[in-house]
Amino acid sequence: MCGLCGLIGEDAHWSDPIDSSLPGRRERLRRIAAINQVLTPFRLKVSDVQGASYLLQGPTGKQGIASGLEQLWQVAEDILSRPLDPLDPRILEHLEARA
Repeated sequence: MCGLCGLIGEDAHWSDPIDSSLPGRRERLRRIAAINQVLTPFRLKVSDVQGASYLLQGPTGKQGIASGLEQLWQVAEDILSRPLDPLDPRILEHLEARA
């Protein structure tokens, strides 16, 4: 990806806060931390790519790029080669344990 794409940034998404008091970069990092909490039970890790995309890495080194949250879940399923349920008991138990 060229540097210009990283400067332009991600398009607005339905899950974006309407009025966030956090700067865009800080909000993005907060969102990535929350995504990582959800994906931890599957040994997946998300990181930022120039403020424009998400890099998703699996436990075997397999990785994929998602341009937004709408693609992130599909990339996770592709990396794990199986469908993921957002209400999977492992996710819910992990999140409850952290609360």
